[in-house]
Amino acid sequence: MASRAPAPGGHVVRRPHMPMSERAKIFIPFDPLPGYRQMLREREEKLLNVPRVDLSDEQRERLSRQIRELEPGQLVAVTHYVDGRYVKTVGCVSRVMVADGLLCVVGEKIPIDSVATIEDAE
Repeated sequence: MASRAPAPGGHVVRRPHMPMSERAKIFIPFDPLPGYRQMLREREEKLLNVPRVDLSDEQRERLSRQIRELEPGQLVAVTHYVDGRYVKTVGCVSRVMVADGLLCVVGEKIPIDSVATIEDAE
């Protein structure tokens, strides 16, 4: 194999530079095990799911009273059950729709029957 002459700057040029359009193709993701990531995601969801806790009569009564006392603009932290986990939403109450069973906080409609706790966030 013949040695190449050093290019200006002192380094040896072994091959021509690849055009950017071709270079992008070599970085396309490769998935050697199709479906493996999906299986891991499903397994993770099973492990992370938390059973819903039933509230006692006393807790339900206190929660009902808190919901009746909520006013639009009040800053609250609502813990509610969504898709197998408890989520905390913090923000201002925009509407309380008891007839529809919804509590609107920061534009998010939270079903009242999924609410576990309501706390003042101030």
